Amino acid sequence: MQAFGYDHNGGPDVFTEYIVPTPTLKNTDILIQTQAFGLNNFERSQRAGVFGETTKQIVPGRDVAGIVKSVGSEVTKFQPGDRVVAHGHHAYAEFATSSEANTVKIPDSISFEDAAAIVTTGITAYKTLHFFGQVKAGQTVIVKGASGGVGSVAAQLAEGLGAHVIGIGSSKNADYVKSLGISQYVAYDQETPADVLKDKADVVINSAMNGAGGDEDVAMVKSGGVIASVAMDEPETTKNVTFKHIAPTSEISDVTALQDIVDLMAQNKLSIKIGYVLPFTLDGVQKGHQILEESHDGRVIISKNA
Repeated sequence: MQAFGYDHNGGPDVFTEYIVPTPTLKNTDILIQTQAFGLNNFERSQRAGVFGETTKQIVPGRDVAGIVKSVGSEVTKFQPGDRVVAHGHHAYAEFATSSEANTVKIPDSISFEDAAAIVTTGITAYKTLHFFGQVKAGQTVIVKGASGGVGSVAAQLAEGLGAHVIGIGSSKNADYVKSLGISQYVAYDQETPADVLKDKADVVINSAMNGAGGDEDVAMVKSGGVIASVAMDEPETTKNVTFKHIAPTSEISDVTALQDIVDLMAQNKLSIKIGYVLPFTLDGVQKGHQILEESHDGRVIISKNA
């Protein structure tokens, strides 16, 4: 089968097109004929060697949407022909695999591109709301990076839970965030969020790049509140604040999060912004990773339909 990967670290041009065997299924696995897959910053960092040197062939990717080709002997919920989205394995390929426990059916109303775009971002946002932030109806929730993938989904989920949501981002993204149903927005290039939102939030969600601005988070959260941030380091403060680092967790299963996300999308209660849909080719993958290297707007998707 056709696949895209690399055997050493470097820039986007290290990607190569391979012909590799179609994966052999375990009893609980599903073989998915890939129609679209999403590119993530983790894969960019992995390719660049941030997590260590690559010395063997890698076909990356987790966020895959497509059609079930075959199923393992113990799979009961899926059959060939089903349209699915999964937090799978080796998504940068003609066929990807996923366990039954990490796969969700998608209705015809959801495109493969939209489904692939929502996997990692949606799962992360969902767990941020329900586990790290433990957001409840009536709370005030500030979302930094509200126009980004995780931030935009987190803002919509919090709004759906009945929270009062305040988005923070640049002025150029104000209209987009408001189009998601977020009525209050603070543009950091026009106002100082720490001043205008001082002690406003029960929960601050910092999904901005690298979780920058920890002192600002502390200023905006109420005493007794929660800061859930992608930043690794807890900001120094004497304020009574609970800090939670947003990271992968099994406290909520990926499939629980993904199923709820897909259900909301099917009800038109949740959307994801796609910035680029590129062809299922080596050039498409290389261009996609080049986009990840730069400041960009919206998810980057590789699609058989591009």
